[in-house]
Amino acid sequence: MSGPPTSAHSVLQGYAPKGSRYDECVDPAGNLRPAWAQFFKQLPGNQAEALQAAKEAGHRAVVEQDVNMNVYRGERAGSQLWPLDVLPTLIGANEWTGLTRGLRQRAHLFNELLQDIYGEQKLLHGGLIPPAVVMHNPHFLRSCVGLGKGLPTFLHTLAVDVARSSDGRWWVVEDRLDAPSGLGYSLQNRIITRQALSEVFHNSPVQRLHQFFHNYRQSLENLAPQIPDARIVLLSPGPANETYFEQAYLSSYLGYTLVEGEDLTTRNRKVYLRTVGGLQQVDVVLRRLDSDFCDPLELDARSLLGVPGLIHAAHSRSVSLANLPGCRALETPALLGFLQPLCRHILGEELALPNAATWWCGQEQPRNFVLDHLADLVVKPTFRTRDSAPSRYGGWLGKTARAALAEEIRANPGAWCGQERVFHSTTPGWHDGALRPMPFITRLYVSWHDGDYIVMPGGLTRCNPRGEDMIVSLQQGSVSKDTWVLHDGQPHEPPLLISPRPAETLRHPASTPSRAANDFFWLGRYLERAGALARRLEKLDALLHDEIAHLDPAVPRDTIALLFRMQDQPVAPADEPLVQLATAARRVADDPTRPSSLAGTVANLIRLLETLKVRLPHEAWQMIRHLRQRRRAGDTVACAWLRQNLTSLEGLTLETMPHDTGWHFLQLGRRLERARQLLDLLQALLPLAADRPPTEFRLQTLLHLADALFTYRHAYHGAVDTSAVIDWLVLSADNPRSLRYQVDEITRHLGMLPAELAPRKVAALRLQSQRMLGEIRLNDAPRLASQPTEATRLLLDMQQHLHTVGDELNHIYFSHAEVR
Repeated sequence: MSGPPTSAHSVLQGYAPKGSRYDECVDPAGNLRPAWAQFFKQLPGNQAEALQAAKEAGHRAVVEQDVNMNVYRGERAGSQLWPLDVLPTLIGANEWTGLTRGLRQRAHLFNELLQDIYGEQKLLHGGLIPPAVVMHNPHFLRSCVGLGKGLPTFLHTLAVDVARSSDGRWWVVEDRLDAPSGLGYSLQNRIITRQALSEVFHNSPVQRLHQFFHNYRQSLENLAPQIPDARIVLLSPGPANETYFEQAYLSSYLGYTLVEGEDLTTRNRKVYLRTVGGLQQVDVVLRRLDSDFCDPLELDARSLLGVPGLIHAAHSRSVSLANLPGCRALETPALLGFLQPLCRHILGEELALPNAATWWCGQEQPRNFVLDHLADLVVKPTFRTRDSAPSRYGGWLGKTARAALAEEIRANPGAWCGQERVFHSTTPGWHDGALRPMPFITRLYVSWHDGDYIVMPGGLTRCNPRGEDMIVSLQQGSVSKDTWVLHDGQPHEPPLLISPRPAETLRHPASTPSRAANDFFWLGRYLERAGALARRLEKLDALLHDEIAHLDPAVPRDTIALLFRMQDQPVAPADEPLVQLATAARRVADDPTRPSSLAGTVANLIRLLETLKVRLPHEAWQMIRHLRQRRRAGDTVACAWLRQNLTSLEGLTLETMPHDTGWHFLQLGRRLERARQLLDLLQALLPLAADRPPTEFRLQTLLHLADALFTYRHAYHGAVDTSAVIDWLVLSADNPRSLRYQVDEITRHLGMLPAELAPRKVAALRLQSQRMLGEIRLNDAPRLASQPTEATRLLLDMQQHLHTVGDELNHIYFSHAEVR
């Protein structure tokens, strides 16, 4: 029997704020602040147990939904589960009013600054901004000058990292203007936290996020040069990017196509999306790719991520970019020292939300101050690049290191800034079964909408569970939190679920991007290829130890030879013992450096699954995580586990994916690969020679490896002969593993693909599959069994037909270049 409810004070036992820092939960006298008192009051039953249960529920949700981030280790990227603490950060209604006012003012100020430095540059000529802060900045993009002329906004979305100092005031730590990340993670945190703390959330006056995202989506649509039926894409750096998950999640939530640079092309100053229906014009690009990499023609020529001609198209006003490239020029800390006078000059107001005091060393007086106070300041490079030095905390440096840093500053003063250190306030986090004060930074988001800026009533909080406030980074072990902005009791509007657009304009069967279609096609092929390899490796032990195998040793030897060929390895000498051959085949299967090995095939499968994640059902995401974590590939248990997971994944794609164009390409890949694998198996294990009839053991092994033994026995009542096996594996329309069945399915799926792009070529492709089907139907099993040359000819013809169909699919749908 459980004890009496535990009070909030007992949960807080041992909770000790750090020194003189402001703590969000308790005041200096140790009393709970009102918002947190109400929060703990809403916790049901034993509060410690409730918080632990919420933590476990949150972790389960993260695992089940495979919420992840890429953590960089040198040049390697590793996927890790998203670090979430379900205990939220609370911001009161009165504080939020002040924060909102300061954030909106900051967005307007930055927008005016961007319009000026990429426009008339009056602020530079007037001396309000030192020219070196802009003109020496590697992120000032000269090809973007004039880009915002005549547009209401240069800056569509702004992210601001804020922290509270010891005196209780909010300060700006950093501004993210270029391609601010985290909106998707903020939304995911809210959904998981709301479920893990459902009773507390629904009983608390928490402002909802749905209206912000509704307005965010509407504002992007309003950016389109042609607003009706605008095509909007989210441009991502790709799966290796640290926040790729949230890019995929956000694009799915908003209903936009997630693209990479190779999905887009430019023609006549317009941007097009490569689709299976041709090139379709793009109206708005929601940019999550850094400005420098957007266009290798105009910007960084080394970039393989951008779209050649994108800047030219943006200048022509045929496409809108959010944000416009070049915003990173204002992310330099050097600018912070000039924001207060700039705000007075541009907006006629005092800066409502201050930033940490900053001194740019490119001017003599600030430089002298920094040199005199190095021990008390954080020294940062003026311009962040891939090669720039890290920030240095003067208090952590010894005398020798400080002297060396001072010499660096004197040698190149414009490259350095000094900034006062702000000791971040702490917020409670649930860590190791107890409440702990954690230094935190909260990222808040501002977006352009309907002629003004609006602020999302929430944010992405990052905390350091070790209590260090100088390293609050998810890349270095920090955790994230949802941010609850409390209202003063006013009711919130219900979500707007009805789209203003007609339903018939929302679905475009021919609008699947060509790269996605290609990825689906190869996903199907790798699914079948991995399944076939796993099935044959799994059955190898049983085949080697079957007592009948000693009477027909050529069967296991032919099977092992097939495994070597499937993995692009030379067949071993005929006199090598079978056990050694089997060990070698498994060793090859376990080698991820060999592209055609089972491990290499699974790696390619995982890569495609990650790329297509946004288009797959959420149940598949957990399977992706399982596949990533599985290491061994060649042993019997691992093969059985892999085959079961691949079967489950196949079932999910059949039953839960929409049967759209991408799905038809997935099925085409599966059917083409299954037919190819079957033909290889038939040629390896079915000796088509009149003087060498196959043994019953060989025929049963053939059926077993084709995953058709059970259905064959049911259809033919256990009788095994060559004619019946050929009928079941080659000619039967009822066996889902037969060649005829695969060709039937190929013909059906080809008939569902869009034909507008190249009607004649598509008609010829469909005719090719009909020709394959006709050849199979014209044959009968007894004739093929009695005339080996005819059977051999049929198998070779089918291989050639399959090769032709695959090549034509690539030529028509994946490599086209015509504008539609």
